[in-house]
Amino acid sequence: MAQDGRLQKLRPGVYRSAAKGHWLHQDLADACLAVPDGVICLLSALSYYGLTTTIPSETWVAIPNTSWVPRMAFPARFIRLGEAAHAAGIETVKINGTRVRIYSKAKTVCDALRFRDKVGVEVAFEALKTFLRQGGLPDDLIQWEKVCRVRTTLRGYLSVILA
Repeated sequence: MAQDGRLQKLRPGVYRSAAKGHWLHQDLADACLAVPDGVICLLSALSYYGLTTTIPSETWVAIPNTSWVPRMAFPARFIRLGEAAHAAGIETVKINGTRVRIYSKAKTVCDALRFRDKVGVEVAFEALKTFLRQGGLPDDLIQWEKVCRVRTTLRGYLSVILA
């Protein structure tokens, strides 16, 4: 059926119907189907929440340090996190009937600050400013500073923005 074009291959052994077309954020749902212990993170989560103007060219997925990196049939980028950082802040949303595990807004911003070398300093700073502009509170971010290991960085950025 994949050769006939009726199914689209996500990764070896995981397919979806090709007839449904491409919906908004369908790549996030496909990634969660293909990687059951994965959580949508960084650029993909920032884009989902509207915290960045950057359009991710691949789906960013967080996996535990001990997990193997699966081969994907679509562009995906994997970030390895320790058990505490991987398990914290997960929310479940429905995208086109599929349950998608994604990090909360505040944890996503803190993760962007932590991995600013991977997503870019400008993207991380834009996400922080947009989060605060959308009504997010600094206290929401401060609760994640220990888990995400961004205390010094977060406090420095907050002191500049809120000065």
